[in-house]
Amino acid sequence: MKLKVTPIYRHDEHECPRMTYYQGDRIANWNDDMALHAAIADFIACSQDPNIGSAAEGIVRGAAQRAVALGEQNSRSNLEFLRLVLSKMGPLPGQHVIILVSPGFLTPDAEAMTLKSEVLDIAARANVVINALDARGLYTTNLDASQPGVVSTIASVEDQYRQFSMLADENVMAELADGTGGTFFHNNNNLEAGLSALLVGPEYLYLLAYSTANMKPNGAYHDLKVKVNQPRVTIQARRGYIAPKPGKTK
Repeated sequence: MKLKVTPIYRHDEHECPRMTYYQGDRIANWNDDMALHAAIADFIACSQDPNIGSAAEGIVRGAAQRAVALGEQNSRSNLEFLRLVLSKMGPLPGQHVIILVSPGFLTPDAEAMTLKSEVLDIAARANVVINALDARGLYTTNLDASQPGVVSTIASVEDQYRQFSMLADENVMAELADGTGGTFFHNNNNLEAGLSALLVGPEYLYLLAYSTANMKPNGAYHDLKVKVNQPRVTIQARRGYIAPKPGKTK
């Protein structure tokens, strides 16, 4: 009950417009007009300045850039800390379990994706299973129309991006768990039962490896697919890896 989310790089809770990393990324890096227009409408509503006019778009784009910068910093710090913990566990004998408790975070930029790949590499070598618990519990993506700055005309669009953001945030948790043979406990309010279930490692774990001698060290992402010829079997496996550039961790 005392667990609290404490991001190192924090958003201003009273910022106008409110901007998540996901929506900021859609605006700044994907030129998503729907995300931009929704944020502009939200800004006009929360600023309560009917004369803001053409200045609104510039302010919103600036907020999107700040949200992306903060989001990238948080993602990298999370992954770098996890990498540090894994590196310290490497020399220890036996199998180990890390329980990652988090509301999730995005990893869309190249540096974060490389860090995530390195984390999975180290976990495999150190014989570590990463179990993940979504600290949000049972969540809803519906926005309350009584929230400041939210009006009915944009509530549905805000709700849509909130849903996309929450799903994207949990993706890295699932990927870290799947890639190490762990379990992802999410969308459930019984966090005590979740922690108890995650304290143990998997009953069976297979480590498969193959040579990457012909791989080009260009930093490209490569998908991985694992199949078995047994029915009614659920497979958890690594989804892909980054081919490290020269001088990077392998």
